Amino acid sequence: MPEDKGKMEQDKLQFVDTLRALAIMGVLLVHVSQHVDGLNGWLQKGLSIGAKGVALFYMASAFTLFLSLSRRSSDKGEGMAAYLLRRFFRIAPLYYVMLGIYLAVDGTGPRFWLGDQEGVTATNIAAHVLFLNGLNPYWINSIIGVEWSIAVECMFYLLIPLLFKLIRSVRHATWFVMMVLVASFGLNTVFAQYPLISDHSLWGHYLYLWFPNQLPVFGLGILLFFIWKDERHWKSVDALSGGLLLGTVLFAFFGGMADYLLGVGLLLGAYALYHWQPMWLLNQVWSWIGRLSYSMYLTHMLVLGLIIQIKLPFAPLVSLTLMFIMTLLCTAGLSWFTYIWIEQPGIRLGKKLISRIKSVRKQEDSVKESVA
Repeated sequence: MPEDKGKMEQDKLQFVDTLRALAIMGVLLVHVSQHVDGLNGWLQKGLSIGAKGVALFYMASAFTLFLSLSRRSSDKGEGMAAYLLRRFFRIAPLYYVMLGIYLAVDGTGPRFWLGDQEGVTATNIAAHVLFLNGLNPYWINSIIGVEWSIAVECMFYLLIPLLFKLIRSVRHATWFVMMVLVASFGLNTVFAQYPLISDHSLWGHYLYLWFPNQLPVFGLGILLFFIWKDERHWKSVDALSGGLLLGTVLFAFFGGMADYLLGVGLLLGAYALYHWQPMWLLNQVWSWIGRLSYSMYLTHMLVLGLIIQIKLPFAPLVSLTLMFIMTLLCTAGLSWFTYIWIEQPGIRLGKKLISRIKSVRKQEDSVKESVA
């Protein structure tokens, strides 16, 4: 019976894997399309929405982090050290390996994200290793080309324990979303007027990627968790919460915050996916891609660098389709290897360290009790 209950709960959460799968598919599609000449302008603009797949990653991350903390809240041995170790070993092993590979392949020379800097410095690399590259517009995305989102994610990790204590309901979550949305708008407005670097184009890109601009989407992921958690689901959104959520939509609409509006759409889509459970999206194939999504995110730029060397003599749309399929298949194959040999061993190592910490604490507690 417990096994059946666990399987049922896992099946209920299959939609989270699908969210991750859809996210990586969107990221792959937009990056492939950037290397296909002659695409219709409207099509190119539509495909650019795939870049918002990162917002789906953030939403799924906030959801699963709150779910994980709620499940472990009764475990007295689950302190801050265990939380940080679990998060570190989830992302760091593969990330560090890929940093080394991209530096070896691409070198340390000039590139767009370095602006007027001559190359990748030792300080830049150290900031990446410490997940602090998101604090500098020249460093945030200057080695792998997609690592900005990992820097942002790690900043969110540091906030999560505090947010988990403060946000306890749908109403709390909607207040949080409202506050960070207004704060994000204010900060972006001020810093757009007073850039801290001379390269205005790079500064504009940085203000889009930096943590304050992404935080509202994390808030939507937290809201999704509390809506999902309550057995009444959307009925748990009372008049005040609904009014606040509508207020954020209106604020974003008149403030020109299109990404937040898209985030609300993703929230509704994520819940619809859970509620209606469409078999064509909730199956083993999508779950498999979802599990590989982190590896695929970090490896696909390497694969794409090879794929674009192939010159396809077809119409733009056909070339896009073939390049996407080749990139998807090759990235999935490489990612299966990195998932098995890097991601999973890293996660297991983190669990072993956490178990040791817990066992030491138990021994210390038993000694204190015996002395008392």
